[in-house]
Amino acid sequence: MPGVLQLVPSIPSVSAAFERFLARSRFAARTRESYAQDLPPRLARVGQQPVASLRPEHAATFLAAHERLAARTFNRRYAALRSFVRWCQQQGWLDEDPLVGLERRPQPRTGPRALDPEQVEAVLRGIRNARDRALFWLIDDGGLRCQEALAINIEDIDWTERAIRIQGKGNRARENILLATRLPLPGGLPQAAR
Repeated sequence: MPGVLQLVPSIPSVSAAFERFLARSRFAARTRESYAQDLPPRLARVGQQPVASLRPEHAATFLAAHERLAARTFNRRYAALRSFVRWCQQQGWLDEDPLVGLERRPQPRTGPRALDPEQVEAVLRGIRNARDRALFWLIDDGGLRCQEALAINIEDIDWTERAIRIQGKGNRARENILLATRLPLPGGLPQAAR
């Protein structure tokens, strides 16, 4: 068909592409903030160049500027750059991967830090509201997830047996026996139930 005009999408600058990336991507607000804070200062050197001009040496320079940071921070910034690069590739603006040969840094595995029993007691004593204290006690002593503790209704508690019916993960019911005595029984119960 003679005279058919094909539109070739123009390739934006790195800065313009990054603005579009943030605007069109479905990031959580915190991720968007983090990306907006982490990448622009480092992309400023190539900001007005077309995205297609991004090369491995640009990515290496960007990551080298972050070498002094902790592995977790370095890896977060690497992930932000990788996400941007992949998005640009999906748009058809980048043919080659400028991150080729560059990798995340090894990160030491750390487990969750637990409070020792004295610290837990101090925290529980510091909570003035009885409902909140009971919720935190259930989470700590009963091993409940936050949502499980919040979903407990008064009808779920058997005060005489010191047991609670829990609607657990996957909507599975289970019974939790309360062995510790830190959770006081309500004052209105008969003496025999205490």
